[in-house]
Amino acid sequence: MNRFLFASVSSIVLSQAVVVQANNYAYSDDQAADTSKRIHVQLFDPDSKPELMASQLAAEATSKDQVDLTDQQNTQYYGAFMIGSDQQKFTGILDTGSSNIWIPDKSCRSQACREKAKFDSSASTTFQTNNEPLSIQYGTGSMQGSVGYDTVTFAGMSVSDQGFGLAQELSNDFLNSPFDGIFGLAYRSIASDQVTPWLDNAVAQGLLPKAMFSFYLSNTPTDGTGRLILGEPDPDYYQGDITWHSLEPLETGGPADFYYNIVFDGIGVDSTSIPLTCQSEGTCHAIVDSGTSLIVGPSQDIANIQNSLNLNPDCSNLDDQPDLVFNIGGIEYAVPPRFYVVKQMDWWGQEQCVAGLSQGGEDFWIFGDAFMRGFYVIFDKTDSKVGLATLADSLNNPQSLRVLPPAQKHKHKRHPKNKHPRD
Repeated sequence: MNRFLFASVSSIVLSQAVVVQANNYAYSDDQAADTSKRIHVQLFDPDSKPELMASQLAAEATSKDQVDLTDQQNTQYYGAFMIGSDQQKFTGILDTGSSNIWIPDKSCRSQACREKAKFDSSASTTFQTNNEPLSIQYGTGSMQGSVGYDTVTFAGMSVSDQGFGLAQELSNDFLNSPFDGIFGLAYRSIASDQVTPWLDNAVAQGLLPKAMFSFYLSNTPTDGTGRLILGEPDPDYYQGDITWHSLEPLETGGPADFYYNIVFDGIGVDSTSIPLTCQSEGTCHAIVDSGTSLIVGPSQDIANIQNSLNLNPDCSNLDDQPDLVFNIGGIEYAVPPRFYVVKQMDWWGQEQCVAGLSQGGEDFWIFGDAFMRGFYVIFDKTDSKVGLATLADSLNNPQSLRVLPPAQKHKHKRHPKNKHPRD
């Protein structure tokens, strides 16, 4: 069960939340072996002209080793993949907070589908379906349709008989989203209808020896190129050692292989510790989630952090702002303001600098893109751990902040459930 949240209609994504129910999923790591092969997935600047970006996506989607991805204003990171024997092209959020792939179906008549690429099953000779219904209800937004099976190609690797969602109905919450669908990278335990994720099938079919991938999320609008890398971590993007943190259950007795859940000790503003609700309850939990734009936490905790900042809306004192320091496993990870502060346009068209923090309605945290941008982040799905490493010097000093388009008021969504027509 997944969550996909929009805090702003046009660009800020607060992805994925709590699973209300999930079946236990026993992951087999029998095929964990050498992971020397790396597949690079590039993240390109959103200021590129749309027609150029489309041609880049089309060209690179057919290359052997990489697929271009778009970094949409530092709030959405999405990339190209192909489905079917005729390799129909789509874009989707590369989301560590969900596990399903879905794209609009040709039959979709919802307004939100009009500007999106749609899958034509009649054009693919390898497409199969038993018309199993699929309905995913997010915090706001939903898709309804069915499950299909076909070849899904990502980063030059083609997984056969991959289950994916065909949206026949798509809510208006996706109306302004620049991507077509979602490409989930988490565990099967949270997949709607228990569809086996693409990464699991890639390992089972011998395309990857291990379900491992990593992110460098660009923060520089003019010359930065971010990447998702399948396989071994790439030393060009980090320096020093990788520190690994084991996945832990979000709640006592729950599965660890769920979201990419880690535990942490505390959060500070420079050297000042901020009292957190979870500290009084025993354990602090966080989901490391590429599909969430911001750092999300309990309302009072976020308010306490925001009150410790003194950021001018015109960003004139950005360099004077403190680091946010995350204590994870006794190690302090500092996120400088150049990574956690974002610019957006207000109702009157004025640029405003805001901290990339958001108040959530749950007792756990989500470490989204505003956290991940400060590090090279590795997800080892097979061995159930997340790694953090210091960015290479050339990537660690972005010169400017990205400007976000006009945003509506941030909306925080209720605890979601996946609803299936047969339930």
